[in-house]
Amino acid sequence: MSSPTPTTPSPGPGKEAEQEDRYGDVGEFVTQWLAPVLAAKLTGEGRGKTWCAQWWRHREAGVRLHALWRGWEAARRGEDDTAMSAWWVYHADAHLRALCDGENGPMWRCTPTEHRQVPAFPTVPVPAGWFDGPPEEFDTAGPTLLQLGPETAPDTS
Repeated sequence: MSSPTPTTPSPGPGKEAEQEDRYGDVGEFVTQWLAPVLAAKLTGEGRGKTWCAQWWRHREAGVRLHALWRGWEAARRGEDDTAMSAWWVYHADAHLRALCDGENGPMWRCTPTEHRQVPAFPTVPVPAGWFDGPPEEFDTAGPTLLQLGPETAPDTS
């Protein structure tokens, strides 16, 4: 991994300078910034929190940490002096509560020194054409199940 090197390209006429990301990817962000900053919170066991050194093996952790990294980069570049505070309160604290939850989080079976794989939820392939309707026929999770007949509605038992 390379060390972080912020750069600022020359702005064009009438344009503000855009800074590049401080970290090249989420792995660099977690390894070089987030883990050292949070070390004291995540190294002690037995307080209902956990961390896995192989966090990248947990899909939910990877997705959440990627979102945290992107938000951190945006807050760091932001002109609002409270952007980083908002990132901590509204993003980092919420995601870290979910990620490090030792009972229900994605790393619940792990310890800071041992990775234990958690199997994915079982799924059944989506039937062909299931999501082909116009957007107004869908709610936020897929087709409106109330509009489906009993022969096509999923079995909820």
